Amino acid sequence: MTSEHWHTEFNPSKFLSRVNLAQLIERNEIYNESSISDAKSPCILCGRSNSVGILLNDKSFLCHKCYSEVALISYPEKYEALRRQFVIATESRRLAWDGFKDKYGHKSDESILVFLGWASILLALANPTFLALTAVLLAIGYLKNSENKRKTDEWLNRKAQWEQSNPIPHAPSLKHFHDPTADLSQRDRQILKIFNHWPGYPPFWGYLREVVLKTDNGRCQVSGCPSRLELHIHHIKPVSEGGEHAPGNLVSLCDFHHALEPEKGHERIWGNIKTRYFTLVSEHERSNRASSGTHTVRPHLRRLQLVTLQELKELTRTYGFGCPQCGDTHIKFTLYSRKNVISVECPTCAQSVEGPQELTEETGPRLAELLRVTRNQGRWKARWDMLSERTGTVWGDWTGRRAAKKRKEYKQRVEQDSKRPVCPTCGADMRIVRPRPSDKWKPFWGCTQFKITGCKGSARYAAAKHG
Repeated sequence: MTSEHWHTEFNPSKFLSRVNLAQLIERNEIYNESSISDAKSPCILCGRSNSVGILLNDKSFLCHKCYSEVALISYPEKYEALRRQFVIATESRRLAWDGFKDKYGHKSDESILVFLGWASILLALANPTFLALTAVLLAIGYLKNSENKRKTDEWLNRKAQWEQSNPIPHAPSLKHFHDPTADLSQRDRQILKIFNHWPGYPPFWGYLREVVLKTDNGRCQVSGCPSRLELHIHHIKPVSEGGEHAPGNLVSLCDFHHALEPEKGHERIWGNIKTRYFTLVSEHERSNRASSGTHTVRPHLRRLQLVTLQELKELTRTYGFGCPQCGDTHIKFTLYSRKNVISVECPTCAQSVEGPQELTEETGPRLAELLRVTRNQGRWKARWDMLSERTGTVWGDWTGRRAAKKRKEYKQRVEQDSKRPVCPTCGADMRIVRPRPSDKWKPFWGCTQFKITGCKGSARYAAAKHG
């Protein structure tokens, strides 16, 4: 059924022109930077030479007229026509319904005279002269109610007949440009190329976001990152370098890791939430850990608590952390809270590594880079250079040299302890007492019980190897 059958005064073209193109252009934050008035190449869509228009991200030229037309498109030509027909039919049916309701609509309303009539019986009991008034009120009230019921039934019948002859338009099945099953014409492919290099977010950015989030299973794609909320869609190849607005060039990143990306446009604060778990960090200068100087940290969302053992175990279950040497997945974590140090060790091959206790968004991905990831492998590597100059030296290598060195130091300490002299006075162990720089005496062996019992037993000078 066409729209004219519903409302002859409805003008579909007028309805579609309600979109304020000036506001649409103004919403595009990059439009002003992309606008040019002296284009030397023809329009990529119509081929006409027009000096006024915009430059796309791949430096192609789109004239102002074609931009105004393409900016209103959300689907390929075949599906866009169905969408507009549905919008027109829905809007015209609404206008027709408003006119029909204004003309025939009736609101059921019980007469208050019936209530007053029954209430006046109390007066009639006190004075019989009020019986006539009661009868009149009841008669008029029930007459009005009868008329109201007749009009209500008539309105409901008219409404049912109208709805039967003017059914709600059936929403068409629409497919987006990036749907692999969509039927695209040659012009659609040209428009898709324009959208892929659109200056700013394309009109169907919401659809692209849903596709990428579904592909990435709603996870930040930095392996080891626990964040699953406030995910952003990041361009793998930057837009400034010709990167496309296409699913193959998009990846899901959390607020924290998206803020570490160095491309233009990431210097603003991503998100606006603030809870007991997260807070917004403004741009600030931070000292480099592995070298001198400072670096700028971009605004980002930051957790308020450093990583815990429970979170490390949860990350291990999620990502299947395993030893890169022997493959054992029973990784042992030890957290030294006073030093804010985490020790990671493989119980099978005794290889280990140590690193700082930081945010889970930092520690988890660091472990994913050192250990073996067997599940939920991400497809993006965090840009740690945006936080500091560290290049993997903070955590060291997963070689076991650190653990072997510790065992060697412990063995040497035990051997040294077995060679310590015994106090000739009380028989307790002795230790080397070293002078301050201003003292003139030499190091000597003194009794370890001096501060406890006051024993002054000593061997006057320490051996050269202990000096």
